[in-house]
Amino acid sequence: MKNYISKLLALQNRHKEKELRIKCKQGVFRIDLKPENLRLWSETISNHQKPCNLLLACDSDKVDLKASRLTWVVGSAIRAANIDSPNGAYEILQCLGVPAELAAIAKDNCPGLGTINWAFYFDRNNSLTASPAMILYNEK
Repeated sequence: MKNYISKLLALQNRHKEKELRIKCKQGVFRIDLKPENLRLWSETISNHQKPCNLLLACDSDKVDLKASRLTWVVGSAIRAANIDSPNGAYEILQCLGVPAELAAIAKDNCPGLGTINWAFYFDRNNSLTASPAMILYNEK
């Protein structure tokens, strides 16, 4: 786990605007490392009673997770999941309506996905955003 945190801190140091962006044909993948958002996601995951390492902003909490869609709207349902590998995240993201290319970029660019906590949302501009759901203590 220490290795993943080192990778995240290196990302945070490299990107002055605290965001990594990768464009592709199906949209944009972002890793949001803004301290206020990291704190928000960290607080959110700490409030979940069942073990989870994935938070997903979904359109509903009334249906099975795989029957909902990943979104980002005011009042979206924050759903929790537990995965054991980046491939597990890829599969869930695709089930929730994220285009395959964006889900693959997320799988390949989120250090520790499946080991450390991550949060995802998908906006109407085809932008998939991920944040580690933990506080990184390098807040310059």
